[in-house]
Amino acid sequence: MSSPINVRLPKKLVNDVDRFAKEYELNRSEVIRQALTFYLNVLKNVGSLIRPTIFKIMPSQVVLMKRGDVTLMKLPTGLVMTLSYTSSGGIGPKPMDRVKVDGFTLGRFMSRVALMDTVAINSWPRLVILTLGVEMSPTGSEVMKGVRSEVKKIGLDPDQSISVNTEENVSTEQTGLGIVAVGLVHEDELRIGRTQPGDALVIIGEPKVGDEVLQAERNGKIADLQDLVRLLQLEFVHDVIPVDTQGIAYEARMVAHTVGRQVEFFNDIKMELEKPAGPATAILITMDKVQKESLTRAVRKPITIIGRVL
Repeated sequence: MSSPINVRLPKKLVNDVDRFAKEYELNRSEVIRQALTFYLNVLKNVGSLIRPTIFKIMPSQVVLMKRGDVTLMKLPTGLVMTLSYTSSGGIGPKPMDRVKVDGFTLGRFMSRVALMDTVAINSWPRLVILTLGVEMSPTGSEVMKGVRSEVKKIGLDPDQSISVNTEENVSTEQTGLGIVAVGLVHEDELRIGRTQPGDALVIIGEPKVGDEVLQAERNGKIADLQDLVRLLQLEFVHDVIPVDTQGIAYEARMVAHTVGRQVEFFNDIKMELEKPAGPATAILITMDKVQKESLTRAVRKPITIIGRVL
């Protein structure tokens, strides 16, 4: 059973209806009926059109992995969500802080660590979460300025990419903070496990910690976010690992273990391989050993070959 509907159509649409009616030997009503039937079917299924079955993810389909201070969540869509995290305590401008440093510098260095861990595996940061164990004003706002300055270096909009939470209920005498950088990368583009047998183990920058860091930065002795980005652009560089509190030797053994190999450290190395590198002041890379001159041209920081992958 059908019911008549009176519809006013633009002249152009009427002309189109008449053209199709003539071409397919149908009357106007039949053309309009079929067009509406098709359109309504599309509307019924629009949810599945904009949310395909592949994006209906079950928790059991998410695979978790870890690489140092980075957690990777592999999704069945082929995307990988990465979470890089770091924290500090007793460092800052508060009365009981053991290492005295202004809030801006603290925010700059700590966000650099999380961002470097993310970028090093070719994941692109989308969000920086800052949890502060201090009040927003004045300490928190200074830390925020440092974080904002660092995210700008990789082209992120600080207003869109930073979320922050502070302690406003209890007064604090020491500075504490945690930072998480959330990134996204396609599984095929992850930069993990590219190390090859015979690769040179090379350190960019020098391991520094505590009060040493600021002076070393002024002297151009430590690696930074821009150095890491440049390293990723070099074809002869394989794996890139920001060194943290575990030290260089630990990171070197781990990167070799990832590809089922071992390492040999040279005997004449003056660098302290077990020393913590604080806020990622040194970067470990594995690379084609014949490309040292090209590396020297690309990175203007201290370069030390410490060993090789067996």
